[in-house]
Amino acid sequence: MRTVLNPLAGAVKVPARTFTLWQIIGGLLWTVGLVLTGYALGSSITGVDRYLLPLVGAVVAVSLLPLALEILRSRRRSRTTTRSAQRQAHR
Repeated sequence: MRTVLNPLAGAVKVPARTFTLWQIIGGLLWTVGLVLTGYALGSSITGVDRYLLPLVGAVVAVSLLPLALEILRSRRRSRTTTRSAQRQAHR
């Protein structure tokens, strides 16, 4: 959510002071909420790490997919550009 809101805030010209204030508030609420949720889960569910760690790994893997796809696209574009340049050089 925050990844989408940052450029959007710039596009609608949210003042930097207002944006920064809400970023700090949002970051603090997210961090405190995440820590308290983790504490509550760890206290109430025995062996929660067996369930939670694979989930975290899956989230990280899915988060890295757009980066991996962009790297592959970039390599394909680079190969296509290099091949075109080589063809033109041989003419």
